Amino acid sequence: MVAIAATLTALTLAAAPSVPAAVPDAPPASQAGTAAIVKATAVTDRLVLLSVASPAMGREVPVYVLTPADPGAARGVLYLLDGNSGTPERTNWLDPAKGNAQGFYADKNVNVVMPVGGTGSLYQDWQQDNPKFGRVRWETFLAEELPPLVDDHFRTNGRNVIGGISSGAQGALMLAARYPELYDGAVGYSGCYLTDGPVGKALTDLIVLNGNGNAELMWGPQGGAAWTDHDLFANAHRLAGKKIYLSSGTGSAGPHETLDRPDLANLLVVGGALEAGSNMCTEQLAGALRDAGADVTRSAQPVGVHAWTYWRDEVARSWPTVEAALA
Repeated sequence: MVAIAATLTALTLAAAPSVPAAVPDAPPASQAGTAAIVKATAVTDRLVLLSVASPAMGREVPVYVLTPADPGAARGVLYLLDGNSGTPERTNWLDPAKGNAQGFYADKNVNVVMPVGGTGSLYQDWQQDNPKFGRVRWETFLAEELPPLVDDHFRTNGRNVIGGISSGAQGALMLAARYPELYDGAVGYSGCYLTDGPVGKALTDLIVLNGNGNAELMWGPQGGAAWTDHDLFANAHRLAGKKIYLSSGTGSAGPHETLDRPDLANLLVVGGALEAGSNMCTEQLAGALRDAGADVTRSAQPVGVHAWTYWRDEVARSWPTVEAALA
């Protein structure tokens, strides 16, 4: 695991995206108020942009909802989290060249919920304000404030799955473990799930570096209650009986790496190393969850780097697991 940390540290720092601008000012939500949808804008006949007043976050949070192909019956809800390449202004899940959610779910009977933001936060409740993003209470927003609003305003059947890519995968699995009564399944595409010990601390610091933060601002000193409560390996039992889909590649070049790609060198070196580390992390978590009684589907591909081209492949492979959990 030390080798994983050393590799990911060097390469993630070298490849770290520029820090996004601070979240624009929005009409504040009352600290003592109740979460509410203050505006709903139809983007297409099936895609809706919500502005959700969040007392926990102290602002309005944009959330996209893609409604089912057949609206004639109540359907389950799939929450999709972005990784650190997302920004406070957009979600990569809607980019046709990245997540292509509108394309893939065009014929699927599911409510797909895609919050905007969360980069560099692990989608957690931070104990102190984030240097760039201010108050960060994503866990409360996603698990307590948003689901009742989705259930009230869309035809849902009471079943939920949460998933994400890269750091969003880790956030999704943590939320599923923290709120087992809410989520019936979880999906992690190319995540790294270790938080324990010096290696876990280094990896967690790298994820939240995208907001100029550090893990102590999020969970306090390592070894405290918040670190223990979010340790997926120590809390694997919370996911017993849940349907879990975990995927990763080996980091080797595959069918999506072609010579005409302008970013080929960076993709092979940085994306390859990141995916190799993710592969080891994912294999360890899959074993721990199986031992704890979770229903784990493990997609371990012989090739693949840390990139959306492979995550789109996994979205298709994971659909039967997601559909079964939401039925």
